[in-house]
Amino acid sequence: MKTLATLFLILISSVTVAQEYKVVQINAEWNDRNKVNLPYSIEGAKTVYAFLEDQSESLQKQIQAVPIIILFKDNKPLRQWSADLSFKLNIDLEEISYAIREDKQTHFRARSN
Repeated sequence: MKTLATLFLILISSVTVAQEYKVVQINAEWNDRNKVNLPYSIEGAKTVYAFLEDQSESLQKQIQAVPIIILFKDNKPLRQWSADLSFKLNIDLEEISYAIREDKQTHFRARSN
């Protein structure tokens, strides 16, 4: 019975500290040819592609250049990359992977102290 209780507590604690990362790319329909080809997931973070025209007006006003990639952690923006004046986003997928790994390590170190 103690073993079962211990396993249950470990499961609950691992679920409560689990971080959810999501990579969202937003682009305009007219600029679809310049989208960044992202894999289905990066470092376990699900990737999502959305059109600017389908977003709320308040979000549309906040985005100055497309495409834009935003890394979210627990539904809060963590980092973003946006296009230059050419409406192209030159990004190495390793940059996104590195940002996720770096945040996970920072979180792990904070919990260890």
